[in-house]
Amino acid sequence: MSLTESQARQDLIDIQLAKAGWSMDSYTLIEEFYTGSGHEIREDRTPYKIKGEFVDYVLLDRTRKPIAVVEAKKTSRDELSGKRQAADYADQIKAKFGFEPFIFLTNGKEIQFWDRPNYPPRKISGFYNREDLERLVHQRNYSKSLVQIAPNPDIAGRDYQTEAIRRITEAVEKSHRKFLLVMATGTGKTRTIISVIDILLRAKRIQRVLFLADRRELVRQALGSFKEHLPNESIARVEGGEIPTAARIQLSTYPSMMQVYEQLSVGYYDVIVADESHRSIYNRYKAIFDWFDSLQIGLTATPTDFIDHNTFQLFECDDGIPTFNYSFEQAVLDEHLASYRVLQAQTNFQVKGIKAGQLPTQIQEQMQTQGLDLEELNFEGTDLEKKVTNTGTINSIVREFMEKCRKDSLGLPHKAIIFAVSHAHAKRLYESFNRLYPEYQRKGMAEIIDSHMERAENTLDDFKFKDMPRVAISIDMLDTGIDIPTIQTLLFAKPVFSRVKFWQMIGRGTRRYTNPLTGKEKTNFLIIDCWNNFNYFQLNPEGETEHPSEPLPVSLFRLRLEKRSLLLSKQEDDSYTISDLQKMLMALPMENVNIRPHMEEIQELIHSWYSPSLKNDQHLSQTIAPLLRYYWADSFIQIQFRVVVERTTVAYLNGETKKIAALSEKIKDSIRNLAENVREVAAVAEKRAWILTPGFWDNLDLQRLQELQDVFAPLMRFRQSQQAEMIELNLSDYIATRRWIVYGPSGEGAFVESYREKVEAHIKNIADKQPALIKLKKGAQLNDEDILMLSEALNQIDLFVTEDVLREVYQQPTLNLPDFMKHILNISKLPDREEQIKQAFEQFIHAHGFMSASQINFLRAIRAAVLRHAKISKELLYKPPLSRVGQVENLFAPKEIEEIINFANHLAEEAA
Repeated sequence: MSLTESQARQDLIDIQLAKAGWSMDSYTLIEEFYTGSGHEIREDRTPYKIKGEFVDYVLLDRTRKPIAVVEAKKTSRDELSGKRQAADYADQIKAKFGFEPFIFLTNGKEIQFWDRPNYPPRKISGFYNREDLERLVHQRNYSKSLVQIAPNPDIAGRDYQTEAIRRITEAVEKSHRKFLLVMATGTGKTRTIISVIDILLRAKRIQRVLFLADRRELVRQALGSFKEHLPNESIARVEGGEIPTAARIQLSTYPSMMQVYEQLSVGYYDVIVADESHRSIYNRYKAIFDWFDSLQIGLTATPTDFIDHNTFQLFECDDGIPTFNYSFEQAVLDEHLASYRVLQAQTNFQVKGIKAGQLPTQIQEQMQTQGLDLEELNFEGTDLEKKVTNTGTINSIVREFMEKCRKDSLGLPHKAIIFAVSHAHAKRLYESFNRLYPEYQRKGMAEIIDSHMERAENTLDDFKFKDMPRVAISIDMLDTGIDIPTIQTLLFAKPVFSRVKFWQMIGRGTRRYTNPLTGKEKTNFLIIDCWNNFNYFQLNPEGETEHPSEPLPVSLFRLRLEKRSLLLSKQEDDSYTISDLQKMLMALPMENVNIRPHMEEIQELIHSWYSPSLKNDQHLSQTIAPLLRYYWADSFIQIQFRVVVERTTVAYLNGETKKIAALSEKIKDSIRNLAENVREVAAVAEKRAWILTPGFWDNLDLQRLQELQDVFAPLMRFRQSQQAEMIELNLSDYIATRRWIVYGPSGEGAFVESYREKVEAHIKNIADKQPALIKLKKGAQLNDEDILMLSEALNQIDLFVTEDVLREVYQQPTLNLPDFMKHILNISKLPDREEQIKQAFEQFIHAHGFMSASQINFLRAIRAAVLRHAKISKELLYKPPLSRVGQVENLFAPKEIEEIINFANHLAEEAA
């Protein structure tokens, strides 16, 4: 249903103008303005009708002179169709008043804004208000060429930063309005953009700025940078629904701005900077960018290969080429960033899982006495910290961190971040530090820093600027954007599936740093990867394929479309479904800029639904359904329940019994978890009990499914959340794999498996040419000269094979070079862990002369404990099962006890 121009003006355009503050009552707007010569505005606003033309609307500035014209068309016309007509009106006004008016072109559904001297027409979400237009006039009158304004090197003076600044300012001069900067973490994105803003402010091109970031801490960090580099500017945060209108530079999190953006006019900001511009901006916060008509600059550290297409599109880089790109690899080459080295370390349970049948009988018995059902103890390594947690695994990871992390001269860790799975996991890691290293923890060496902790920002400041804490255990809060150059170790205690997130987390360590006390420079940092993340992204370069989750109201609308189609095919009544669809459309906010172009069609659907056809169904699903993301008339939990019921209805109509069974369990869980003590829930107790019986589902029909929605969807606000109970175990665990090797004189490194394969292939390739290897293959022993020549032949560029490197690769610290060659050439095999431990204990017994049977029996018990990966302590010697073998103080002298403990633990570490 198309509206005439008069109807469009009355029903749509007048309302939109009034919303922006333009009204005839306040002498800010004139209808049917006459452009004839000799014109003047009288108090009754009736123009003299001398030779000239009528303009649909003219907007007046504070002096009551025309500042803009509005050309209106009927809704069926393209809003651009009046472009020439409006230009002619503007020319006549310019001739009369000496001022180039701004132009708005509209058909009531779409609005185009035309600043003729500076830009072509562009779509905007609403009309500018008078203050916005007067600010643009000021910029027109006083702006300078950006070529004349030099960047301030004290803000951002590196060559690549200057190039980035110029890329933007040159594009602004060419009338571009959207830009995307891709700069690796640590290369000064924030400083670069502050310099850009400084130039635009000094050139009088902008007056009001908005800087957006993901989290409060990132806003706080950016706020500090703005105040440091632009000390004379008024700078404040948008927070708690309050807008600091007096501040020229405003900073906000995306969620905070989502609360207030519609209170502001579309031209309120001259430039918006979007920090960490990735997929969530397009999916969740695009409304902000749709609402404001401003210069828009996206910042991201995500490598260009992993930036979502929609992000490129949002910042008008449709060819996938950002305005400026400075990669991590280039920054390392230019010595602006620190590179990283990776140690991959996983515990036995992470690799093999925790399965009752694989545990020693003694531990199984111990677990049964604790009341654990061994049949349920069947977990994969990936279930750790999801379904099951094990103290021994956490202890092993903490020990591995303390042994391998970068340390200072006192043996304390340099600043480090441990990325945890959850707050509960972070707490368990913290408790492990307390148990294992109380001497350090009394100084506050490791602390939890996440949103669950009160005053976490204060603890973060301590981590940044004070000596303690040294180790931050965090969930999400420190994953992105935190600028702490002193970080020298990152530990991934959780799996990561997003490539973008993974790179952001790595970026926490890339900033170079020189210790002011020692003068030592940080040129690289260590990553301890306990979850095979690097291998995962080698196998899955894109990471987990993220299909942007469809908003629930969109899913609900599409399911109802599908249901209606199935009802028609089965000649069932579809009137109730059509009514549900129409109610959803009626609840849409028609003034929304994304909905306005489809307003007429939506109104037609509300009054009379389309006749069924494939074309119409496709159109509704592809064009109208996406608009339902602006529908939130019902609560999230209520819509969620309706979606599950509608899926069940579609499955019922398709005869999918297995799917119905699975979905029915979800429905029953939701209904079962309703709070019984609530009056509204108690009122349907009988019906609720019936739904939870098999009888309801055995005789399912459409009426019952509809009743489920009608009765129980509104009650979902009383649903109580049920958390899955984590199984807690206390089993000894150990690091089973370490997979990074540094083998070259200049720090060359590789994954152990990859390096070992290359070494073995190389040795087999030269086995028939190298004299020492030929001797070994013939069964001869190598003399010192042979070993020296072989060492020189292997320690060459590319692999740098040495005896020490092979000891680390094969985890065989006591073997020599010929032993490894024999293993690689299949002459003999390396001893396995169990054999090593048994041989070592035999040698220990032989080395200590005559031992009594009781002493040997006690050492066998200790050997069994070491084989189970137990760490031997003095206390353990006095506890079962060792205490059952005998009293240690009656068998050995105190010095012998100390020697046995040290021997057993050293052996356990070597054989790990």
